[in-house]
This record gives sequence, C-alpha cells and structure tokens, in this order.
Amino acid sequence: MNNPIVLSFCIPTYNNINSLQRLVLDILTYNNSDIEIVVLDNGSTDDTLNVLQDIKDDRLHVYTNGENKGALFNMVNVLDKGKGEFLVYCTDHDYVDKQKIDVFKVFLQNNANLSSGYCEYNSKSNLLFEIYQTGYPALEKLAYITRHPTGYFFNNTYLKSVEIVKRFSDYEFVDLFPLEFVFAELCLKGDAAIYHDSLFMPERGTKVVKHKSATTNGNSQKAFFSPQTRLKLVVNFDVHICSLKITENEKERLRLNSFFRELNHATLGYKFIMNQEDICIHYFMERREIGLRELMYIGVNFYKGYSNKVIKVRYKSLLKQVNFKMKLFGKLGFALINKVVR
Repeated sequence: MNNPIVLSFCIPTYNNINSLQRLVLDILTYNNSDIEIVVLDNGSTDDTLNVLQDIKDDRLHVYTNGENKGALFNMVNVLDKGKGEFLVYCTDHDYVDKQKIDVFKVFLQNNANLSSGYCEYNSKSNLLFEIYQTGYPALEKLAYITRHPTGYFFNNTYLKSVEIVKRFSDYEFVDLFPLEFVFAELCLKGDAAIYHDSLFMPERGTKVVKHKSATTNGNSQKAFFSPQTRLKLVVNFDVHICSLKITENEKERLRLNSFFRELNHATLGYKFIMNQEDICIHYFMERREIGLRELMYIGVNFYKGYSNKVIKVRYKSLLKQVNFKMKLFGKLGFALINKVVR
C-alpha cells in the first residue's frame, strides 16, 4: 500500500509560539490530506502546547520532550517522527508559500531516485530545480555545505537507513550541523537536488531580534559561527569524509572544498555576522567591526589548526603534505585572482 502522506513538514520548536502558530496555520490552509505537520516541542515554558492543542486538524501531530534537551536533540528527533514519503525541515520562525506546495510535491514524486536536497531562497536561477547524480556529483553540491537548514528535504526511506538519531546526535562531533553529515551519506544512496523556487523563507532582518536565540550565545567560542567552531567542524568533516566509500581523489577534492567553505565562514562570514546589529542582538552580542589584522589572524590560525589536525594526520609523508598544501594554496590563489578580476 502506498504511503498516503507524501510530505511531512518537520518543525522543532522552543518558546516561539507566535511565529510557530503563524507557520502551522499557513501550512494547514493547504487543502490536501497528503501532507502532515510534525512539531517537536523542546520543553517550552510559554503557551506552545496549549495553543497547538487548540488547532483542530488531523494533519497536525504535536510531540514534546517534556524538558529542554538541546537544539541538536530536537533537530534530529523531529525528522525521525515524520511519516511522509519525503520530509522537509523547517525552523519555527520560517515562512512558507503554500501556493507552491503542489508543484514541490509533484517534483518529489516525479524523481524516484531522489535521496535529499534543499530548497533555495532568493535564487537567481531560471531553472525550477537541478538534479545531481548519485555519488561525487551529488556530494560536491550538497555535502558539508553548512547553510541555513530551512527547506532541507529528505527521502524518508533513505533517511531511516542512516539512523540519524543514533549516529548524529553527538554535539561534540556534529555541533548544530548533523544534516550536513546526513547529506553526505544520502548522496551515495540516491540523487540529490537543489530546488530553486522560493517555497520557504527564513526569518530575517529586524524580525530576528523580536526573540533572542534559544540555542546560541554569540560570546561563546562554541557559537556555531565562531572561528573555533568552524575549525572543529572542518576537522570532523574530514573524519567523516574518510569513512565514505569513494575514491581517494574524490576524498581529497571534498577535503579541499570543505576547507575553503569553512575558512570563508570563519573569516568573512564571521566578519559579516559581527557587523550586523540585528544578528548581534539576537545572539546576545555587542556589534563590532572585524578589521583586516584580526581577519588575517583568524585565517592564519585556522590554517595552522587545519594543518596540524588534518594535513599532518592524513598525509604521513612530508612530500604528500607539501603536495596537498600546494593544491590548497593554488586553489586559494586562483580564488583570489578570480575575485580581483570580477
């Protein structure tokens, strides 16, 4: 028998009932019984459970942890509770264009070998979607990208096969990015996709400061956007890359890609966040400028840490270490020249 639920909207929540109620009611205006909304409350102290209980719709399923078990716990467990053929991850302050749900469902159902993907927002592409073949083509585009998880979607059968709760609930290893590791494994099981129509939109601008972050204090070195966390993350990405059943050349290409992505997050991404008043208020921080000297200091220390924890570990001979560093600096030089030319 076919699964009557095509798409599960999976929403973890904590103390954000106003935005959550808006999001849930918006989705429920979609007039079809083949969707469901799964909400996992993380021990909210506001009126979340009472408000949700007053919404009378069989497509809404509300669960609670009873206490705050952390954002990572909520993220992986809410996906585990979805029953649809496909699951899509939403945060409790997202917006959804309900007029576009039908087309999105058709796209999912028409691509039987699809394992995972994400919905782009503010895409400049003229295409509705792009599909990348199982294996390295999919890995290169979707694995270890650490973008905002709004609109991440998964084939439920494939997702169950990687045992997300059991294997990706260690905060010290995955931080708040368990789905990046999941993407990597699913890309070896089926095709992956980027969906360009703006079905979802995360909260932005002044709306962000209406509520403080329940998961992150930006003054901590453990904040997900801190240079220290980004270094830890790229090191752990490398551990995971080594476990994948792909060629050594493909592992090296992923290694290089993940290094530059996280270096960018640790430097220019960090500078951007620290310069945004709204974001700083959201994460309990004082806004400040990151100057060139500090930016270079961060970059140099990021490279030193990566060299000690990845390059020297993966490449035992000095010759192989030098060879990888030449590739790394060659790619860095090419990127800088490209930026200057543009």
